[in-house]
Amino acid sequence: MLVNEEFKSELKQIFKSGYEETILSGTDKDRWQIKEKTSLNNIKEEEFYVLTMSSQLFRIIVLLHFTISDDTKQFVSEVLNIPASNVDNEKFYDYLGEIGNSFLGSIKRDIGHYVPSLGMSTPNRLNKGCLKYMDILDSDFEAHAVAAFDDIELFYSSVYLIADEELNISTTRLNIEEETDSGELEMF
Repeated sequence: MLVNEEFKSELKQIFKSGYEETILSGTDKDRWQIKEKTSLNNIKEEEFYVLTMSSQLFRIIVLLHFTISDDTKQFVSEVLNIPASNVDNEKFYDYLGEIGNSFLGSIKRDIGHYVPSLGMSTPNRLNKGCLKYMDILDSDFEAHAVAAFDDIELFYSSVYLIADEELNISTTRLNIEEETDSGELEMF
């Protein structure tokens, strides 16, 4: 076991709370239901954004799975307050890319309380066929969730932790000066 259970448990909680925080932002929270999934086998989502966060000891990969459909376009039109007919692919992908950035930024902010010096990528959009490569990574931890809006499953999310060496990370907060960033892009 490369990763201590305390850190895995904390990462799972950070993943869940970050997903809820990001998805619910700017929307009617009562219309959402976020549920944990044991795996994402058999999901039909055609695309996903992949975002990464890394330290010198590990990498965290976050995926945001989606399909451009009438339901997802309707949701994006409500959030952007524009007619659904005006939600072209560019607006749709920009919106979901921003959701991905905010989601990873939320995770980075919370993990940063335990592990300093984390780097973060920009979102990259891939098709479902690329998911087969996730098995090659041999992750040390993974968690999945689905976000349903008005009882319609719109977005799925995954987090993977890949450790380069044994991790025994304490979840006692570091005494570092509080940062106000929510995941700004860092060049490294």
